[in-house]
Parts: sequence; C-alpha cells; structure tokens
Amino acid sequence: MPPHTSPVFYAHSNGLDPAHWQPLETHLKNVAEKAADFAQPFGGEEWGRLIGINHDLGKGTLAWQAWLRQVNGISDEFSGHYAGHPAHADAGAQWLFSQSKQAGQLLAYCVAGHHGGLPNWNEGSVRAGLKVRLNQSMPNMKLAKVSSIPAELPFVLDPERLGFQLQFFARMLFSCLVDADYLDTEMFIDGEKARWRSGYPKLDELSKCFWMRFNALREKVDIASPVNRQRERVLRDCLSAAGNEPGLFSLTVPTGGGKTLASLAFALKHAKKYEKRRIIYVIPFTSIIEQNAAVFRDMLSKDAVLEHHCNFIPDDSDWKTRLASENWDAPVVITTNVQFFNSFYANKPSKCRKLHNVSDSVVIFDEVQAVPVEKLKPCLEIIKELSSGYGVSSVLCTATQPAVEYSDQFQSGLQNVREIVGDVAELFSSLKRTEESFVGVLEVGELAGRLSNENQVLCIVNTRKQALDVFKALPESEGSIHLSALMHPDHRTKTLAEVRQRLDDGLPCRVVSTQLIEAGVDVDFPCVYRAVSGIDSIAQAAGRCNRNGKYQTPRPVCVFEFPEDASCAFFRQAAQSAAKLFDRYSGRLTVPECVREYFSDYFWKNEQRMDDGETLQRCLRAQTLEISFRDIAEFQMIKTATIPIIVALEDEALELVHALDFAEHSGGILRRLQKYTVQVYSYQFDEICDWLEEPVPGVFVLKSEELYSHETGLQCNPPQGQAFFG
Repeated sequence: MPPHTSPVFYAHSNGLDPAHWQPLETHLKNVAEKAADFAQPFGGEEWGRLIGINHDLGKGTLAWQAWLRQVNGISDEFSGHYAGHPAHADAGAQWLFSQSKQAGQLLAYCVAGHHGGLPNWNEGSVRAGLKVRLNQSMPNMKLAKVSSIPAELPFVLDPERLGFQLQFFARMLFSCLVDADYLDTEMFIDGEKARWRSGYPKLDELSKCFWMRFNALREKVDIASPVNRQRERVLRDCLSAAGNEPGLFSLTVPTGGGKTLASLAFALKHAKKYEKRRIIYVIPFTSIIEQNAAVFRDMLSKDAVLEHHCNFIPDDSDWKTRLASENWDAPVVITTNVQFFNSFYANKPSKCRKLHNVSDSVVIFDEVQAVPVEKLKPCLEIIKELSSGYGVSSVLCTATQPAVEYSDQFQSGLQNVREIVGDVAELFSSLKRTEESFVGVLEVGELAGRLSNENQVLCIVNTRKQALDVFKALPESEGSIHLSALMHPDHRTKTLAEVRQRLDDGLPCRVVSTQLIEAGVDVDFPCVYRAVSGIDSIAQAAGRCNRNGKYQTPRPVCVFEFPEDASCAFFRQAAQSAAKLFDRYSGRLTVPECVREYFSDYFWKNEQRMDDGETLQRCLRAQTLEISFRDIAEFQMIKTATIPIIVALEDEALELVHALDFAEHSGGILRRLQKYTVQVYSYQFDEICDWLEEPVPGVFVLKSEELYSHETGLQCNPPQGQAFFG
C-alpha cells in the first residue's frame, strides 16, 4: 500500500472481498439520516442524527477492524492489532458524554445500548452499569467525532413529570437509532429482503376502499330500525369530531352501537385531515384480535393491515408481514394491550424498534376499561405522553368509560379528553334494550334449573371451574352448550357458529360460558344471567342480550351470586363495588352515571396498587438522568405466563404436527396450529405433562381424546393412575 493511502475502515462484511464491504463512514451517515428522519415527527431530528452518526464510532479502532478481517480470513496491516472481539457500543457513548454531562448522558444510553439494550445507570457487581462504562478509558478512535449537542429538548417540560418525559424521550430516540441501524444493515446485507418493506397503500387510498365497502354494507341493513338509527348517529358524531384538533378523545358507545367501524371512520378522516402516518388499534384480548383483524382486512385491504400480538406467527412465505411486525411500518396495525404497553417500558432493541412509528398516528384503545387496575397509572402515562409530545391522537373507545379523567380524587388521570358522542346519556337511553337487576344468591343446581326453564339463554360466570360445574348440572340436551378458553379456537369458532344458527332458527340454546364471550362476540340472546362482577362486565354481558333490538321491550339480565364464591380477589373487589349500586340502579345498571360511580369507588379502593411494581415511580425518578432502564423493563401487563398446548385430534392438526418433524422452519406451521392451541397455567401443565408429546423443543402436543372433550375442551385433571405413555 502506498504510504499516502489511508486504510479503509468498514462497518460490515458480506462474504466477499473487502472491496465490496460497507465503509464505516457510509454506514454512520446512512443511520444518522434515517434516525433523523424517524425522529422528525416528534421534533427530535437533530438528536436522532447525532446518535446515528456516533453510534458505531467504536468500530473505527484498529482492534475492531483487525477482528473484522480476522473472521473473514484476511491478513493485512491491521492483523497486528487483533485482540479478540472488542465491544464497540460504548465508544460513541463515551464521546457524547465527554461533550455534555446532561444531554450527552441521555444520548449515551441509546448508543451504549444499541445492541444489548438500554442499560441501568447503576448496576450490581455482576453487570457494569452505564456509569461505570462511561468512565472507562476511551479507545483511540480513528474517525472524526460529531458532537453538536442540541441546546433544547423538543417538548414542553412538566416539572412533576420530568423524569418520565426524559426516559420516554430517550426510549423513542433509541427506537429511531436501532430501527435505522437494522434497516441500513439489512439493505447492505440483503437488499432484496429490504425491498419487501415498501409498497404499502396510502391511508387516503384505504379510506376510499373503506367507504366503498362500508356504504355497501349500510345499504343492506334497515337504516330505519331503532338500533341502526343510533349506529348512524354514532357514525355522524365520529365524522364530525374527526375535524377537531389532534389530542385525546373518548368514544363512549353502548355494546352493539357500532363503535368499531365508526371509530375506524373517525381515524381515517382524522388521519387525512392532519396527515397522520398510520392507524393503530389496541385491543385487550387475543381472543378477539383475529376477528377484528379480519373485519379490518375486509373493509380496507389485506396487504395494509398488520396483526401483531404474542400468538401471531406469520407464515414463512409472508415476508412482508414478518418484516412489518418488526417495526410497525404498515399503515394499519392491530395489536394488544400487552404488546403495546409492554413495548413502551421495554429496553431491548427488538421490542423498542417499533416505538418511533407510533408517533404522529391515530391510536384507538378499544375497551380501555380492560386495562388491569394495578397497571393503570403506567398505561395512562404512556397515553398522556404520546398525545402531549409525540403527535398522537388517542381514542379511548369503550361501552363503559372508566373514570380515568383528571379530578381532585384521581390526579393521575387524563386531562382535556373530548367526548366524540354528542349526548352520551341520550344515546344510552335510546339504545337501552335490557333491564339489569340482582336476583340474589343461587346454588349451582338452582341456577341450572332456571336456565333449563328458558328456551334460549346465556349464562356467564367468572371461572372455568364455575362454567364446568353449571354446564354439568344442566340436563343433557342438544341445546346445552359450553364455552371456555379450555376449548381451542377452532372448537370455539365452530361452537359459536352452532350457537348463532340455533338462535336464528329459534331452537333451544342454553349456553354456559366464561367471560370470553363478552369480548366483542356478536351473539344475541333474549335472556342473560351474569355471575356478580364489576359493572363493566355486567354491561358487556348485557351487550349479548337483545343486542339488535329484536324485542321492543327490554329483556332481562339477571345478576346472581354463588354461595361462598371463592373467585379471585379481582372479582371480589369488583363485585363489592358493584353491589353497592344494585338497589339504587336496579334495572339500569349500565347507565353512564352508574358506571361512573362504580369506577370511582373501585379506583378509590385500588389507588395504592395502580402502579404495581413501582414502574411509574422508577420512571419519575429519571429526572436525575440516573435511569434504570433494565429495572423499568420488568413491567409486564400480565404476570402469569401460560403454556400453549396443541390439541391434535383433527386430521389437519395431526398432519401439521407431523410436518413439524420435517420442517426446516416451523413458524408457518405453528401459525396454522394456533387455532388448535389451548393456553394453560403452569400448575395445569404439570397435571397433564405425562400425556403430552414434544415433537419440537418447547412445542407440546396432546393426541389423547381421553383428555379432550368435544363438549367442554381440555381436561386438566387426568384420570388417576393413568398416563398417555403408560
């Protein structure tokens, strides 16, 4: 090499000779511009550019370049500097921190964590925290450093929430950096794969498609019917409110009032007017997300809707969906509370990568009352921050609006929430199709007798055991039907199809179900029994009674209590708050004022446990910039993990399980097997583990009909003295 020629520093190799590798300076500039572009919607453009241009400075050392050549079998002038695989993420963080002990420290979290995850400032003896890492000796970097630290933060500081704002901003910048880093590396390594990410339809195109299909549906129904008149009214209110300034909205509509498609109509019009980038629909239950995703695909476009939740595994051939699930760059995303809120408290790159794409969007939180009370404050804080500093218009969409707005009694609540429906009380009055009243304590046998006297009736209880006990107490009959999460989804789907058919044909239909039927399932019974629970659950149960206004006079929703009910503390507390209102609001337990009183009492009881795990407190302490990102990431919407069991009794399920043995990649097969999967708790798994096969590590399969009933689903108490494997 001539003496005047400087050696080339590289960021990535690709299996070819170095002439085809990616120069480090090219990678840094590409990532800087992408990160700046991603941060632009929330005013963080210069901050994003700064961490992008500095994130891989540690690769600009002789030792790192020697390692890159060593792993590619190349010997050159760098070989003498080889000393194993040196870490590179801390170098850029150290440089930024040396330039600013405040802004630089905030940015250092992002750079230091862009591979391993956002770190804690202080750690124990096992792992070094960022404080220790920043104070180690800085490597001799051969590239020019860039450190023009922005002078101001791009959001209005709230002294009481400053810590939360700072850690949230750092997390959003981190998202911009890791997504930009992944995308530029992917473009260099696999350009064909990168090109799969483009080509989504614009929201404006989707809006035209939606209205063409929605209007076709509206033409097929009797607009003059009382229920459909009110649904049209909800739609008009949504379209009118869509022109309002971005921010926080609530959409309070009784069950059966058409809020799902009306909220989508709001989102499309609002997004068009204010140039929002995407629509995100956040749903509380995985049991209904596929149903809603199917509706949205029918109304919009199959290729425009990304379904993303813990049970979602795209087919191996569906590269576009697999890639979109990494960073949510699709125009419409349907996800769960668990996926959404867990991600905003996560610290790993793979979990945080999508966060920046939530900014400047319309986010609809369906059934917002379903957020667990012990997680309420951390979740409200996310909604608050997205709407105040990141251009998000949030819609709290529910049939039973919880008391989550700010008040003297609930100072953690949301402020400036605008109701979309013009007159909520009048709408509820117009759509009142049921009378809800408490009928007292009922033994299982007495309850079964009451149900047997009805030709068509739905009974909803709080636990799987209660559902089994009541169902077994019913006389054997074609019309007696059981529903619970112990039945795999395909089984439940077929059972619900039978239920709807029997209801339509006027045949006997007595259904005993857990609360899963309350989660948006479209069934219409003339009578409903509901085990005592919260007023919100009673309202959801009422939504399965006279749903379409078939009966002109209100139909009964009978709330009852089991003697010595051993339900969990959640149901007991909710039931106690509801019971206070049974006498005063008898016959009208679902009116807005009753719901409001219920939530005020229930929240008051639980005020001290709304930040379970002190996640929010950990965030608020971040105002010192000594942020505990790893500790904050302990936040989980649902603590109790379940184990999936594949029930392979159907021919299709057996064939798919057999194919697992020969599949190089099992993702597509597992996706197709989801409809045959039952989720069980660990203690239930322990009871039946001897009956299970494990064709692929971590995949458990039941092939024994002894433990699966075509009436009630999985039996978690196997016969004594027996085991599938003898």
